[in-house]
Amino acid sequence: MPHYARSPAPSLRTLPHTGKPPLYRIQIPNDFRDLLVGATLGGRYWVLSVIGRGGMSVVYKAKVKDTGKIVAVKTLRTAGMTDDMVVKRFQREAELLSRLNHPRIVNLHAYGSSAKGQPYFVMDYLVGENLTDLLARENHLEPERFQDVFVQVCAAIEHAHRQGAIHRDIKPGNIMLTRQGTTNDYVKVVDFGIAKMAEEAQRLTRMGEVWGSPIYMSPEQCMGAPVDARSDIYSLGIVMYESLTGKVPFLGRNYADTMTKQISDDPAPFGQIRPDLKIPASLEKIVMSAMAKQPENRYQSLGLMRKDLEAALSAKATTELPLPTAVKSNKAKVSATGMKRPSENVATSDKLRSQSQKIEAKAETKKTAERKIPSKKDLVEATKQKRKRSTTLHGIPEKRSLSRGKQLLIVAMTSLLFSLALIAIISNAEAISQFLAFTVKALVGGPEDNQSPFSEPTNESHEQPSGEQNALPSSQPEQQGATN
Repeated sequence: MPHYARSPAPSLRTLPHTGKPPLYRIQIPNDFRDLLVGATLGGRYWVLSVIGRGGMSVVYKAKVKDTGKIVAVKTLRTAGMTDDMVVKRFQREAELLSRLNHPRIVNLHAYGSSAKGQPYFVMDYLVGENLTDLLARENHLEPERFQDVFVQVCAAIEHAHRQGAIHRDIKPGNIMLTRQGTTNDYVKVVDFGIAKMAEEAQRLTRMGEVWGSPIYMSPEQCMGAPVDARSDIYSLGIVMYESLTGKVPFLGRNYADTMTKQISDDPAPFGQIRPDLKIPASLEKIVMSAMAKQPENRYQSLGLMRKDLEAALSAKATTELPLPTAVKSNKAKVSATGMKRPSENVATSDKLRSQSQKIEAKAETKKTAERKIPSKKDLVEATKQKRKRSTTLHGIPEKRSLSRGKQLLIVAMTSLLFSLALIAIISNAEAISQFLAFTVKALVGGPEDNQSPFSEPTNESHEQPSGEQNALPSSQPEQQGATN
C-alpha cells in the first residue's frame, strides 16, 4: 500500500516595507448576476458571450446544441425584474416580434425564463453593422445607396404599422445593415422594446414618462401626447436627414433643449447645412415633408413615402430645383407625391400662371371698388368710441394700478404706524386699564365716584395720614442730595 507524505503548509509571506500580509482587491461588476455566459437556457441554447448591454436588457451570443446555429438571446436584467412595468414591456416586445413576420424585421425563435427567473427570448444573430457605425465611418450616404436602404426601412416599418404596432424608437442604432447572399445592405429593423400596440393606447406608459431618443423623437412624443404611425414617420425623417447630410437637424445643450428644438424649430435646408453636397431636390422634399411639425402635414402612411423614394431619383432631372431658404412646415402642405410630373409642359405652366395673375388682379380691383371710404364724421365718432373704450370697461372706469414701489411704500408705512400704536398701548397700559375700569364702572352704574382716574386728587378724598405727612419733609433732603 503506497504511503503518501503530507506536504508542508505554505508559509505566509509578508510585505518587506510593511511587515503585513498583502491585501488583494477583487472588483466585481455591478451586473455580475446578469452574466449567463456558460449557462444553458431552455436545455437547448448554450450562451457563449455578451454582445451588448442596454438600460433594461442584455444581449448574448448563443449556439443551438442540436444544430450548432448561432443565435442571439436577449434577457432582462435582474435589477428590472422587480418592476412589473419593465417586465410587461419585455414580454410585449417578445409578443410583438412573434406577430411581425417580415424579411426586414428580426425574427423571434423562442421565449422562456432562465433558472434565476429571468425572461429571455431567442432571435436572429445578425452579422453586420448598424447605421450609426456606418455614418460615423463614412459621414453620409450617397443618394443611390440612401434610396436602397430607406426603401427597405419603409417597407419594414410599414408592415409593423399594418399589424397595429408603433416602433417609437426609430434611430440609426436600430437599423442593421447585414449581408444576405449577394446583397450587402440587407436591412433588419431591431429593438421593439418600447413599441406599443395601437389598441393599448397609453396603458403601459406611466404618467409623465417620455420614451425614446430625444434627437429622433417627434414633437408630440416630446410633449408626452398620444402618438400614432405618423410619429414614426417623423423619426424616420430625422434619420434620413442625418443620413444625407451627416448631421442631425436638432441638437441642444441637453435633453430638454433638444426636445424644445424638436417642438418649435424648423430644420435648416440641405444647401445651408452641406453646400458641398449635391443632394437631389426630390429627396429633400421627401425628407422635409416627413419632418413637418404638424402630423397632418406629414406623409399619412409609409406606403406613400416609399413610393416617392422609389421614384425620386428617376425624376431627378426634372425636380432638381432650389428650395426656399426656410421651410415652414407648420403652414405649407406638401402633396402626397411631392414630385413634378415630367410630362408637364413649360408653356402650359406659363399660360396657367398668367391666367391666375389676371384673376387675382380682377378680384383685387373688385375688392377695392366695394371697399367703403369712411367720412370725416365717421372718423370723429370712431375716435370718440376708441377713447371711451380705453378709459372705461363695461361702463366702469378703469382703476390705475399703483406701481410696485408705491405699493411697498404703503405697506411699510402701515406697518410702521401699527407698530407705533402697539408700542404706545404697551407703555401706557396702566393708565389705559384705569380709564377702561372707570368707563365700565360709570356705564354699569356703580358707586357715585365720577372722578376721572386722570384727574388730580383733592384734599377731601385723598387725605394723607399724619405719619406720612411727617415723613415727607425728612425724605426731601435725601432726594435733593441725590439730585445734586
